[in-house]
Amino acid sequence: MRLALVFSGQGGQRAEHWRQVEAGAACGFPSVLDAPERAEGSEGAITRNSIAQPLIFAHQMLVWNQLGPLLPRPVCVAGYSLGEVAACCVAGAFAADEGIRLCIERARLMDAAAPAGSGMLAVIGLGRAQVEQAAADLGLAIAIINGDRHFVVAGRCDGLALAEARFRDLGAARLVRLAVETPSHTPVMAAASADFARRLARIPDGRLNCPVLSAIDARANIRVGPALDALARQISQPMNWALCMETIRELRPDAVLEIGPGNALARLFAEFEPQLPVRASDDFRSIGGLLDWLGRFG
Repeated sequence: MRLALVFSGQGGQRAEHWRQVEAGAACGFPSVLDAPERAEGSEGAITRNSIAQPLIFAHQMLVWNQLGPLLPRPVCVAGYSLGEVAACCVAGAFAADEGIRLCIERARLMDAAAPAGSGMLAVIGLGRAQVEQAAADLGLAIAIINGDRHFVVAGRCDGLALAEARFRDLGAARLVRLAVETPSHTPVMAAASADFARRLARIPDGRLNCPVLSAIDARANIRVGPALDALARQISQPMNWALCMETIRELRPDAVLEIGPGNALARLFAEFEPQLPVRASDDFRSIGGLLDWLGRFG
């Protein structure tokens, strides 16, 4: 079976994922959070970078630890924003405990670089030229390209409020303010990219177990160094997830599996390529059910 793996970013995590990670820690999985943070295990707390990033990564590794030995080597792996840390880990760039430390550091650096009062807005139903011009007029930037008419813009919240009215007047089909306070994937995060690159430079280079697609430009990296360079750069450069989906389609996998939390990437992929089987780990009640689905494809 030719299997492509994609790893979720922030937004789909819920309290149940927190509980699963805590149960994993009790069974010997590397500890994710300090005791004071664990005590704040509420829906509100798990939206904060400092908690969300290591929590999501740890949940992805718990799922992968169960699935990995039972699956063929992926034809490629890719990750949406934070999910690219998990993609690099699964490809062999570093171990899971190091990945948790990297997520904690990534969150710290992003929080330090993010201007106060920032956020992100999903814009659906408008063309790129319209979105780009309106964003530039209001001091915002396109942060993510999810499709020809699906974008995420980021910047100061006062600009986002004005942008919502502008995009509505232009005929946007849907506008969604995201539950994040960081203008990720925009130039204002350049300091976080540079500092994270210095942290990643400590990791030895070598050949990866499978290609990692960069979320910036879908370049298939087969060595640790270039993959980690892309991982640092995507903090302050726009992501082109639409191009990643196109590249995965060109690899002709039998199925695409999203390792969550959530299933946002699976839904995006189903819209992009309805003929390609795609599901998310969170769609299944058990690993057995997930493996039964994958078993249909060889």
